[in-house]
Amino acid sequence: MRRSQFTDSEIIHLLREADSGVPVGEICRTAQVSLRTFYRWRRRFGGLTAPAVMQMKELEAENRRLRSLVSNLSERLHAPLPGEMLHLPERATRSDTRLQPGRASMLAAERCGGAVVGRFASVRITR
Repeated sequence: MRRSQFTDSEIIHLLREADSGVPVGEICRTAQVSLRTFYRWRRRFGGLTAPAVMQMKELEAENRRLRSLVSNLSERLHAPLPGEMLHLPERATRSDTRLQPGRASMLAAERCGGAVVGRFASVRITR
């Protein structure tokens, strides 16, 4: 997505001008933006102040970071175990791409040093 040529504080300033009574058409002409862009800014930054916009940006950055962590963990969960042979079917179907039912419990059992018992449980073996 293309970056805006206006900073967040400039956008907030333009929105405050509109709130104070300056016609939106005049603001758009002087700032050289379309009405559609102005109303998109209003929908996004509506009644926010500068500190609230900074907090929103920080939350968006944290959200991106957490999404990447979840993505990495999901990839690790779907990766083959060290002892497994990786074989790719000639034609993958939708059911082939899902995680096998016993695989999650095998992963849990391997990580906690136990054995797989039943469908969902893993039991820790103590000696």
